[in-house]
Order: sequence, then structure tokens, then C-alpha cells
Amino acid sequence: MNEKEILRRTSRSFYLTIRLLPRAVRADISLAYLLARATDTIADTGTAPLAARTEWLQAARSSWPSGVCRAVPWSTPQHDPAQRELLRALPRLSFLLSGRPEPVRVLISQVMDHILEGQIFDLQRFGPGAPSLNDDELMRYVYLVAGSVGEFWDSLCRLKLPGYSSAAPDLMRARARQYGQALQLVNILRDRRMDEILGRIYLPAGLVALAGVRARKGLGEGAAYCASLRSGRLRYATLLPALLGWRTLSLVDTTPDPSITPAKVPRGEVRRWMRRAWPVWWSASAVGRVARVASE
Repeated sequence: MNEKEILRRTSRSFYLTIRLLPRAVRADISLAYLLARATDTIADTGTAPLAARTEWLQAARSSWPSGVCRAVPWSTPQHDPAQRELLRALPRLSFLLSGRPEPVRVLISQVMDHILEGQIFDLQRFGPGAPSLNDDELMRYVYLVAGSVGEFWDSLCRLKLPGYSSAAPDLMRARARQYGQALQLVNILRDRRMDEILGRIYLPAGLVALAGVRARKGLGEGAAYCASLRSGRLRYATLLPALLGWRTLSLVDTTPDPSITPAKVPRGEVRRWMRRAWPVWWSASAVGRVARVASE
């Protein structure tokens, strides 16, 4: 199974975004995604001892990227064939990273350092009977595992796509960070009940409403980010996660509170939003119109 097929089979919605990206950034973002998805798979391998998973992640972080080659034995406990292949591919992914130009290697290594820190925090923080995260912990966590990804995305576009944006660099970076954090908050809200069953309380009841407000605001920042992009292809690809994020929040709001089944946007609706977003490819001014409809 090659990297493209692994990517398709391990990502439900993000694959749609990646395959639409400009060629100049597509391969690098795909590689970073696969590396992050692989370490996340290791962190979530419940059949392996918690201490062993934590130790592996810490070793990988301290010796990145060569440390990822130690992951090969971790493919055995994976029930999903695509996840098994992903972990078996880690040495190959590490080799691909080593062949990237130094500026790209630095960006990927930086974002992986943040992601690994977040994954280690997650494993160490939620022992048996652990209390819920407080607000500072929550926002730090969503920055490490997702806000930093937004910053990476923006930095890579600035590196590989000169003149990619009409807005100031600092503003674009801040919007990208908030966009990433918002997408992670959407995931946490969507999976809240299931995570609680697993002993991971990211959101106490008192913070649920605030998290929803923050997620919607961050998705709005993501739309503003997209409206400043000059490439229609990049604009369209980058906006899709926000559209699906808003629709997911709508489903969360209408799902009975005790439900443990994560709310997911049906594939048919995903395709409809892909069609509705087409004008964004041709016009930056269409971003606001499409975003308003999705957020209603």
C-alpha cells in the first residue's frame, strides 16, 4: 500500500482537502499528516501498556525524525489494515522527510514536536479517575495538536507559494492558529461522550457552551484566512474543513445529550457542500457568502 492509498484510507475528510491543494504544498502536507496520524495511532493503541506508549512518544520526540523507525513492531496490534500499513511505513516516511529541503524539514519537525508534546500530555494527564481539563489545559492542548498545525500550514504556504495571501503575515498566522484550534474543539465536542467513557474529560459540562462559542469564532477566523488567499485552489481546499466543522457543530447541537455516537456529516452532505463551495475557487468574495450559509 503506497502513501497515497494509506492517506486515503486513514483520513475521511482531510483527504478531500489534501488532494485539492496546489501541487507545491500537497506532498509536504501529506507527509506531515501521515507522520502525525502515525504517532496518534501509537498513542491510541489501547492494547499496548500506557507506559510503553508514553516512552515511545518521548523517545520519538527526543530523537526526531530518526526515532520513528522504532515504531515498526507497533503495527502488530492494529486491527485496521490501513493503520497497520501506516505504522509499517514509518521508516519510509522518515526517509522521505530526510530528503526534503532543509526549510521544509524544519517546519515539519517543529510541528511534530508540538504534536508529540500534546500526545504525551494526553497520555500522562488522563490516568484512572483523572479530573477534567481546566480551561488553560484545554486551550494549551488544542494549540499543541491543532493550532500548531494551522501555523505549519501557513508557514509552508508562505515558503512554497510566494504572494499566497493579501493579508499581513502576522494576521494570517494568528488566523491559521485559531482555525486549527477551532477544528480540534469541534472534534472534542463531537466525541465528548465517547471520550468520557474512555476516561478522558476534555470538557467539563460548564465549558461545553464556551467551547462551542470558541469553535464557531475560530471557524470564522478560518473563513477570513481563506478569503485572503490568492489561489482559488488553495482557498477552496482550505475552506472545506470550516464548512464541515460548522455542519458538525449543528449536528452536535441537535444530538440528544446522552448520545455516545459521534455526530458525523453524512457523505451526501459532504458532497453537497463541496458543490456549494465551488464559487470560492473563482472568487474570494464568495467565501463570506458560503461561510454564512454553512454557519446558520
